[in-house]
Amino acid sequence: MSTADPALTAATPRAMSLWRLEILRLFRTHRWIALFGVYLAFGLLGPVTATYLPDILTRVQSEMTIIVPPPQPKDGMTNYINQVGQTGVIVVVAIAAGALAFDAHPGVSIFLRTRATGVWSLIRPRVTVTLAAAIAAYALGTLAVWYGTAVLLGPLPAGSMAAGLLCAALYLTFVIAVVAAAASLTRGTLGTVGLALITLLLLAIAGSVAPLHDWLPSSLVAAPANLLTGATLVDFLPAMAVAVVASAGLVAGAVWRLGRREI
Repeated sequence: MSTADPALTAATPRAMSLWRLEILRLFRTHRWIALFGVYLAFGLLGPVTATYLPDILTRVQSEMTIIVPPPQPKDGMTNYINQVGQTGVIVVVAIAAGALAFDAHPGVSIFLRTRATGVWSLIRPRVTVTLAAAIAAYALGTLAVWYGTAVLLGPLPAGSMAAGLLCAALYLTFVIAVVAAAASLTRGTLGTVGLALITLLLLAIAGSVAPLHDWLPSSLVAAPANLLTGATLVDFLPAMAVAVVASAGLVAGAVWRLGRREI
């Protein structure tokens, strides 16, 4: 028996697909740390802040009488939503813009476009991987809130928590779709972030108008907290439906515009 040639038995490197490239880019640039760190930190702080807020206010304003209602289990989730509804969304927008604004660097754009079968095959892994990471980070923060609230304030209903997570996942889907549309209208990462945040802010302002509130995806931001105070998932069905349709339309429009863009 002859010894096999080492050159033939050596392990061959794995092919670098667009999916594997996007996963490696997310983890090797350590962007996942910022994403998961923000949601986990606010998830841990939410119940703690709700529990000790009366003592904190009493110590800070010692010369004033401040009446704070006793903390309830829902307050931990409310604090979490108030924080991640702003800071968390900004982080998601920034990470999604870094993935989708690939035309910001012409050399990289040409390299990717000449190796992809089409714009959709180029955008699909970037949208999917970023969305999966965002939902996973939100879910991790939700589990932290759930555990901390159970220890400090009391249990939270599992059904309402699951329904809230569904609403949050649909809103994050809409957020990333807005980023994709912004990336098709601008070339730079900063321009994409700015346009996406302005769009989301304007939608939140429009949501203050009563006839529009129930139909805008921005109403899904507070859904996880509202579901703990008597609201049901049926109340958010219009916003959920609009979020799904708008997300699909925004991504389709982004693919069309990016496919027609000259580099």
